[in-house]
Amino acid sequence: MTSPDAMLDKSDPGDDIAARYDYQHCYAAINAIRLITDEENAVELICENYEDLLIKTPIGKFVGTQIKTRVHTMPPFKAGEGPVRNALGKFCKLDGRFPGLFVTFDLTTNHSFWSEQETRSNLPWLLKTIQNRDGIKGLRANNPLREFVEDLAGELGLKPAEVASTLQKTTLRGHSQEVGHIRNAVLSALSECPGMKQVPLGAVIEIAGAIVDLARNASMKTLRGSIVDLYAPGTDLGQVVDDQLLAGKRILKADVQALIDKFQMNSTPYQDLDLAKLITPSDVPFDLVLAMRKLARGQVEAGRATNIEDRIRSFEFLFVEWTRKHGVEEATRRYSNILAAVQHEAAEAQANAQQDGEPFGSAMYKILGERLQVRVRNDADQLYNCRPEHLIGAAGVLTQQCKIWWSSKFDVNGEAQ
Repeated sequence: MTSPDAMLDKSDPGDDIAARYDYQHCYAAINAIRLITDEENAVELICENYEDLLIKTPIGKFVGTQIKTRVHTMPPFKAGEGPVRNALGKFCKLDGRFPGLFVTFDLTTNHSFWSEQETRSNLPWLLKTIQNRDGIKGLRANNPLREFVEDLAGELGLKPAEVASTLQKTTLRGHSQEVGHIRNAVLSALSECPGMKQVPLGAVIEIAGAIVDLARNASMKTLRGSIVDLYAPGTDLGQVVDDQLLAGKRILKADVQALIDKFQMNSTPYQDLDLAKLITPSDVPFDLVLAMRKLARGQVEAGRATNIEDRIRSFEFLFVEWTRKHGVEEATRRYSNILAAVQHEAAEAQANAQQDGEPFGSAMYKILGERLQVRVRNDADQLYNCRPEHLIGAAGVLTQQCKIWWSSKFDVNGEAQ
């Protein structure tokens, strides 16, 4: 008899719903990081208050954001779909309720928006047209743009001019990514904070997770304030609760900076990192999970780890170019020769770096970079005129293949060998 713990229930939508919420929380976390990296445009976030996310600007006005998720096997969003019309309707109503306070409305999706033909289903075209012509005046009654605006206005009980005004400041963001891949975007955004590129990758991932948790908590009905105020005689309890609920939805720069400072000072020791839980296919590209775990164990800095990730793509592109120019057999021969040369240099770099004990990944990266620079200068022809960044990419490939280690060898599930 089959046991329920031995068979995956593919009809249970619970994990899919959780992933969709996680996408929204990660999106909020990325914008929370902007409170540090983009202070000119964002000074405060408010989660799940009128919109999925409100971003307050330095001039006291707001960007209202709604986030729609969809699996990639489904078609792109069309303008006439319920979720899209509902989102646009909420924007219009909010714009009317708080006139002059919204500079932009932003409709974001992990998927994309349909744009194959210039019809009423093409939301990017509809919005671009209405913005370029400053409204719908002068359009014929059967014009698809006028029809779209007037239909939406009729549903909302608003004037067409009011709907057109809101649509003129509505933007679309189709990220064309799987729902789970946004975790890596949080990590990339955090790496742009001052000084974070020099922080070990493992610590940066811990901080990124903490900021996502901060956004998740701000998206719930969390009270934030003095407990004494809830029991103080002579106060309006209902108003105090509302004030504390609203405070719980706010994320300020100080909140994000406090998490960064806390985890930088008290990050988990590298040898105690549970890498299987810390770095998953949701945190980094699936094909680089093993490489990132090895770099984290070696305490390689986040900026350097990101550089390796980027250079892997550069090296892979070079292989494609070789294939086009020289054929698969010659391209494969060159690819293998480069890997062999880089593996030798990495072995020498590791031997030098580990003499001072662990963690030695950062020192190894520096030594390997220097050795590869020399190798490029001395053996350009043998390396097919590859640039140093291609060789760093090759080192990343070898790391993923477990042919290069940035620490003592360990099981990828976190148990030392």
